[in-house]
Amino acid sequence: MRIKVRDWARQSLIAGMLGLFHLALLANFQSPLGRVLLMAHLGAFLLWQPVISGSQRMGATALAVLAAGIAAFQFWLSWTSLSVWAGLLAALIAGQALPRENLRARLPELFGFAYLVIVIVAWLVPDGITVEDSARALFMQVAIWAGFALIPLILVLERSERRRVEPDPVVAAVVLLALGAIVLTAIAFMFLARSDYPTALLHAVASVACVLALLGWLWNPRGGFSGIALLMSRRALAGGFSLEEWLRRVAAVARAAETSEQLVSDAAKALAEVPGISGISWSCERPPLAGDIGEVGRAAARFEHSGLAITIASRRPADAPTLWRWDLMVLILAEFLRGREQAEQLSELGYLRAIHETGARLAHDVKNQLQSLETLLWAIDQGFDRDPSGARAILRRQLPMLAGRIRLTLDRLRHPDEGALEPLAAGDWWQRLLLRHGADGVEFAGLAGDTSTALPAALLDRFLDNAILNASEKRAIEPGIRIAVRANCEPELCYVEIEDSGSAIDGSTAARLFGRPVESENGLGVGLYQVAREAEALGWDLRLAENCDGAVRFVLSGAAFSLQDRDAAAASPPPPAPGRSGDRA
Repeated sequence: MRIKVRDWARQSLIAGMLGLFHLALLANFQSPLGRVLLMAHLGAFLLWQPVISGSQRMGATALAVLAAGIAAFQFWLSWTSLSVWAGLLAALIAGQALPRENLRARLPELFGFAYLVIVIVAWLVPDGITVEDSARALFMQVAIWAGFALIPLILVLERSERRRVEPDPVVAAVVLLALGAIVLTAIAFMFLARSDYPTALLHAVASVACVLALLGWLWNPRGGFSGIALLMSRRALAGGFSLEEWLRRVAAVARAAETSEQLVSDAAKALAEVPGISGISWSCERPPLAGDIGEVGRAAARFEHSGLAITIASRRPADAPTLWRWDLMVLILAEFLRGREQAEQLSELGYLRAIHETGARLAHDVKNQLQSLETLLWAIDQGFDRDPSGARAILRRQLPMLAGRIRLTLDRLRHPDEGALEPLAAGDWWQRLLLRHGADGVEFAGLAGDTSTALPAALLDRFLDNAILNASEKRAIEPGIRIAVRANCEPELCYVEIEDSGSAIDGSTAARLFGRPVESENGLGVGLYQVAREAEALGWDLRLAENCDGAVRFVLSGAAFSLQDRDAAAASPPPPAPGRSGDRA
């Protein structure tokens, strides 16, 4: 059977339902006419009730249960059962008022709720207890005229367009409990305090109002204090095991675990302590791991996040909120596991990058030494026949320096953290620089300042080797440009600069020159980048001081270096390179 309700009737259901209830009370609900009117009232309630749709088809079983319920209601009909029914109806109407969008839309439910409360406390309850006749008559008149005033008003207000809403079960439960507390408290005051019904009712209303006000304040005390609402929300979300507590447990396990396997195993043990869980099994493809705790039976649910699959078993089938909580807890664990895996990958990548950068620096030094050796061989091949003594003099000067540079490269291979450390007096370093690059067409403007100041010779050599080679390659493309090197050594500040008169460096390349590797046609593009990182580790600074056509100038500056700085500099090696490595920029 399917019940259909026309639009005009649907818009008047609350008024019609309450009107029939009011007429049944006026006709004496225990009389035949009153019982018939109550049956019509129950029919209107079935059409109005918001739980089951009015268009839903009812089967034979549902009809039998409905008929049995109506028969039982008629058989045990009394002021007590009718008071309970009126309280349930008032709770449902109040629960349907809260979801409405504004006060205007809530008015029909609010007036209906007010009418039922008045009927309960002024008509039904006095009819079942000992109350003075004058007080009973007064209360009855109040209830009767409240019905005549409120029900037509509800009928008028219901005619407006209103959407169908579901009742709020929490509000309905609170209203039902409050009504029951008021009635029972009033009866208790009558018997315990020997007071009349009106006085007992006032005391009951005041007592319940104070209790509700106190509970409302405890629920949300404001003023920066959290109330029981926050505690109940946490417990409702976590089902007896706070999500914050779970997050702390997983974080502590992640800090203590040395491997991903231990992380998942210890977290699974903590998860097994959640009330209602009887067993857990887990598996993961990356990293490969699997295991189980407890007994995993039929009542189990499987959750999978980020490659981690966990099956949680319980003693009885879990409801939807519990499954949602478990899924959120597994998601938190999966995120910690993924963070641990990413940290391990970054650690491995950093180690490989450190090895790669060390190899790149050594490859760069070997390449520079090979170029120096090729230049030396070319000079000997061209000049040995014409000037044997001059060629031998070149060999005597250059070969020891070349051997020293190769020895320094081997030392850097044994101690990569000390690659930029070679304290040398400024005057000695300058003379060695003249011997190594004096024939490269470079203009050495001179060394100013205190020539006894100690400088990091290896760092300065790598800087000038890269810069001079870059400038020489630019001169091969732009013949006639001038290359000049200047140095100044003071106790507070030392600097070495190289300038060429060629074209300016491209703006995008200049912006990335010391921050990351750059593209290079003749090398791998990280020579100056590595020098800048090593200089930063020693407290020096490499910058492009000038960049325009006719004046491109690099400056490497820093405080005077000393032997006492060796340990401090070695204790803070440069971080690994974030990209590819290679030669000059």
